[in-house]
Amino acid sequence: MFLKTSVRGDPNIGLYGFATDKYAFFGANPEKKVKEILGVKIVTSTTMHTDFAGMFAAGNSSGIVVPGILEEYELPRLRRHFRDVLVLETNYTALGNLILMNDAGIVLSPLLRKHKAAVERFFGLNAETATIAGINLVGSVAIATNKGCLAHPKIREKEAAIVEKTLGVQLNVGTVNFGSRFVKAGVIANSSGFLASKSTSGSELGRINEALGFLKA
Repeated sequence: MFLKTSVRGDPNIGLYGFATDKYAFFGANPEKKVKEILGVKIVTSTTMHTDFAGMFAAGNSSGIVVPGILEEYELPRLRRHFRDVLVLETNYTALGNLILMNDAGIVLSPLLRKHKAAVERFFGLNAETATIAGINLVGSVAIATNKGCLAHPKIREKEAAIVEKTLGVQLNVGTVNFGSRFVKAGVIANSSGFLASKSTSGSELGRINEALGFLKA
């Protein structure tokens, strides 16, 4: 199942939230049909006084990771919703752009290399550092669920191999928002369904469906 949507007219819906097989996290309340599409509970909270939950946070079914600079009142709110919250003390605050993960593994941007051990301990998963298409923003140029991964069209063969082995899913390439290679910005997905921006073309929707395991090639 999928839904074409936007946030306040912005096609970059992935900046405002992300989904796992246990919950979906948004910076503001999404439209009502989102819960039906994703089939999980919806958690809403600002991050750093913004609605950009998908930019500043990342997570999987077992927990969530946020930057240490998160406002004091926001962190206690998140702890009420999530049993496990990892707070990373790093100068890089847009963790959603730097982490690609699902319930099987984690791909970290090289910018977070020194946090690899802490992330592995917290989530109990193997983490690897890699770029995608030579870009450090692995969380912005790819999106993964427990069924598949959609990535930047120019991902290199070695990078793709690392992502597939680490996340345990098949990787396909594509674009969103009528040609954007920053695919995370245009999609929010889990194993049950996905949201795509209203700017996403029909051929892009087909590729998203296939890459994330909703259609067989």
